[in-house]
Amino acid sequence: MTTNKTVIYDAAFSRWGFDSQVLALAEESSELAAACSRFINHKTNGSKVAEEAADVEIMLEQLRHNGMGNMIDQEKTRKLTRLAQVVGVEVQPLQSFGPSVLGLIEEAAEQIDIASTLYKDRQTSNRFASARARMAISLLMQAAQKMMREQQYAERMATKVENDE
Repeated sequence: MTTNKTVIYDAAFSRWGFDSQVLALAEESSELAAACSRFINHKTNGSKVAEEAADVEIMLEQLRHNGMGNMIDQEKTRKLTRLAQVVGVEVQPLQSFGPSVLGLIEEAAEQIDIASTLYKDRQTSNRFASARARMAISLLMQAAQKMMREQQYAERMATKVENDE
């Protein structure tokens, strides 16, 4: 069977929305965790683990499709680098922490402008506009995460200075 994942993922996003899909990922992840425990305890077989893993992969692909691909890739690279260090495999050092908050916000604004232009063009499929809008959302989510990290770091440093005095 040949499937067009883009069409399927767009339809799922349209029908249930982003938040429901994230909750579905949490549910599928829990089912995978339970299947893994049952497998280790000899209460189920590998096919149940594979079934639940497939569900989780599909949900992760939907997250990627809906604008979180870059965030997932950055975290995956960071975690693989850390794993390599733990197991003694030499790897290239990580690049800097990626684009700045302002850079992310500027890129998101550009993506929104492109989405708006594509949406207004009746000759262009709304799928293209939707993809740009999802990218803008992803960039804004990354910017928000970085803002929180910066704030948490500043608060930790302020607490440390207070404690040192």
